[in-house]
This record gives sequence, structure tokens and C-alpha cells, in this order.
Amino acid sequence: MDEKGSFDSIFTSGSLQMLKVMLPCLPADKRGGFAIFIRIQELLFTMDQVKRFQGFVPMDSPPEGEALFDALLPYCNPSQEEQLRQMKNMLKQMEQIKEAMEMAQMMQELFPEGMNTENMDISQIMNLL
Repeated sequence: MDEKGSFDSIFTSGSLQMLKVMLPCLPADKRGGFAIFIRIQELLFTMDQVKRFQGFVPMDSPPEGEALFDALLPYCNPSQEEQLRQMKNMLKQMEQIKEAMEMAQMMQELFPEGMNTENMDISQIMNLL
């Protein structure tokens, strides 16, 4: 189940979906009231579902990291989209810095006395690892 459809699949019914399909078929002056009726029915259905499952409704695991940003992008206006992309890039950079720090920590553990690796060839360094 994708992120976009998981909420709707849990908190809607077939009859509510049919009402949504019928909405454009109504005369323009009736659509507003009918849309409000649909939303009220969705709210009542959701409240019933939550009560029935005592607040627990199984859902897919939430997206994390870059997947979260990717899930949000389709709902952003251009300004928000640019901010989200910047945040995504910053997250990537932070991950790269974290990896570099872990590598530096590992090297420090391998060479606690500050062993000079500048004059070693690559095969010697690989043997140490």
C-alpha cells in the first residue's frame, strides 16, 4: 500500500468513494452542500473506526529520511518544494558527514598512537583493515 492511499483505505468506505464519484455529476449549485455532506460522513466514519479499534488502526510503517521527503513533494507548492529539496540535500550531507566521522573514528581506533600512514602503500593499509 503506498503512502498516499494507506490513510484513505483505512478511513473511508466504498459508499463514501461512490459519493465522491457522483459529486461532479450534480448541478454546480448543489456540489458545495453535497461536498460538505461527504466530509461529515467521512468524519463520522473515521470516528466510528477509531472507536471500534480503540484508537489503534494498523497502518504501514511511516516513511523515513529521503522517503519522507519524496512522499511530501507531490503536495508542495513550488516554494515549499524548493525548501523540501534543500532539506533533503542537507540530510544527505549530514549523512555523509556522519559516515566520514565514523570512518575517522575507525581509523583512530586502528591507529591509536597516531601511526603515520602517509608513507605506506595501499596494500599495507588494506592489510591493516
